[in-house]
Amino acid sequence: MKKISKRMLSLLLSLVILASLCTVVLTANAADSITVYYRSNGWSQVNAYYWPKGGSGPVAWPGTAMTSLGDNIFSIEVPAGNNCIIFNTSGGSNQTDDLDIPGDKYIYDAKTSAWALHDPSSAMPVIAASKKSGSSFKSDTLDVTITVNFAESASYSVDGKPAVSFTDSAVVTVGSGVAFGSTTTITVTATNKNGTVTETYTYTKKEAGVVDGDGSTAPALDGYYATNPDGQVGKQASISIDGSISDWDSSMLIAQGVANDDPRVYRDSSMHEIPIDDYALYAAWDNSNLYLMWEMANVQDSVAPGDDFPLTQGNLWIYNLPFFLYLSIDPEIEGDGTVESGGTVWDTGTTIDANIDTVIAYSTNASNGPFVYKANDEGKIVYDDTKYSAIKLAYGNDTISTELWGVDKGHGSWNNRVSGDTLDSTSKWVNFYEAGMKHNKKIDMFYEMSIPLDLLGISAAELTSNGIGVMKISTFGTSAMNTLPADPSTWDNAEKEYSKDPSSSMEKEDSDHITVPLARIGKALEGGSTPKPTQPTQPTQPTQPTVPETQPTTPTETTPDATPSYMIGDSDGNNKISIMDATAIQRVLAEIISKSEINETAADCDKNGFLEVVDATLIQRYLAAYEDPHGIGTVVNG
Repeated sequence: MKKISKRMLSLLLSLVILASLCTVVLTANAADSITVYYRSNGWSQVNAYYWPKGGSGPVAWPGTAMTSLGDNIFSIEVPAGNNCIIFNTSGGSNQTDDLDIPGDKYIYDAKTSAWALHDPSSAMPVIAASKKSGSSFKSDTLDVTITVNFAESASYSVDGKPAVSFTDSAVVTVGSGVAFGSTTTITVTATNKNGTVTETYTYTKKEAGVVDGDGSTAPALDGYYATNPDGQVGKQASISIDGSISDWDSSMLIAQGVANDDPRVYRDSSMHEIPIDDYALYAAWDNSNLYLMWEMANVQDSVAPGDDFPLTQGNLWIYNLPFFLYLSIDPEIEGDGTVESGGTVWDTGTTIDANIDTVIAYSTNASNGPFVYKANDEGKIVYDDTKYSAIKLAYGNDTISTELWGVDKGHGSWNNRVSGDTLDSTSKWVNFYEAGMKHNKKIDMFYEMSIPLDLLGISAAELTSNGIGVMKISTFGTSAMNTLPADPSTWDNAEKEYSKDPSSSMEKEDSDHITVPLARIGKALEGGSTPKPTQPTQPTQPTQPTVPETQPTTPTETTPDATPSYMIGDSDGNNKISIMDATAIQRVLAEIISKSEINETAADCDKNGFLEVVDATLIQRYLAAYEDPHGIGTVVNG
């Protein structure tokens, strides 16, 4: 290599120094800060936590309070060099994902989850009302708060009367002296240099009386099932969400299910799977939170002890399965579970006749969500990717139920189990908590949750005086498998085979249209039926199966066939590909568990005859949507 001459070296050093001087000049002339905007989806106060990519932020979490500009828009000056941001509220308990700031004067809209250029100086006036147009009211009068933003002048008129001028906001009282059935119209006009905007709002006065129904089209299930048994609607109480069931009692019961009615019991070869078996739903509330608790049965030790996977791995929190709470809070909104962008929530195929306006989505191991999705005025659910850590979830093994009623046995036709048999009083009813049933209560499960009332947009006083409705929906990854209150749609295809695994039930993938009423919390709908579940004086003694328990082929974790089908990569045998499959392989390689505890054939993703760390890596790459030449997720017939 030739040496660089001293003259050339001197020239290079001069160029470097000159470039450095240019950099300093450019930096000194750059903007000291940029303006960032955020349009919230209901947050009344917003913090901004910002930092440079790859570095640490100049302010401590949860960041700096943003300035409210009205119309749910907030702004902040972010020091130059900080190009990442998180918007949050309530001390950071609710927050967006990590976001990249695209540039100066950009606004992030929580409703659309997208950035766009924002220039308030070019904005037209914005008008809003606290009560949506077309609503009805049953009180003597109704107060409607009208607000305007970006307006230089504004006025409102009621039913064509002389206009009243106001600034920023005004409370308009309608209904006084107006006959029932009459509609009042409020016309609001706002003007600025960019133009004039007019909005019209109508409200109908109705006679107070019987509370309207919830939109359901079929009666609640009775017999061993019950919705709001004995008129119970939960009670006012404060609950600690700590994984202990001690705060709960039977007076809080709002929906009664049945044990051993999950879809797998109606297939001859599905008892190797963990049950999705909702049994009872409870509710309580105080001035700050709504509390819910639900019990889930696992009577595998009594009905199919030869299939031991649900006994050794029976807790649902080993999985990341989607569960949902469908709520009716605002009776004016008539949602059916469909989404604004099309389809159903998380593609579950679940629709509902009862009117719902809020969906809380979460997972069985608390790793996904919780998310709160609200319906728009047309009743369509709008996705919001904000995770609400203020919602607390805990779980454990226990129940407060002193009896656990259900129909005995599983394995479908081998034991005369047919879908709908839990609606027949002559079925083989047993109390699984009776000593002769040999069921250990400590493998049953419970979940408890607290939901801040302000996230639901309701106060404790409103909950008590008006009540809300709730439906809890449990899935095995996609479709509903069980609900509280119980609905027959979750077993209408139970005896048919699942397309990806014929040994299990089609209920994993069918569409479910729920028609029964919601369970009520705080106040029942007048005229509704609230029967007490049937309780026989003597439990029916268990009947011997038509085929001995020793006769069915002992299943593996994924199928009871001698030459089982399997899904490539499904090492944990739950009929789906998730990070748990990669983790299972890593646990085997680390000798934490044995190879016998996974499906080694499915785990050998590259089919080289060995279980290696590369197999776990291939699953991780598949989940990250990298190219997959190994067919992970493909079902191979044995």
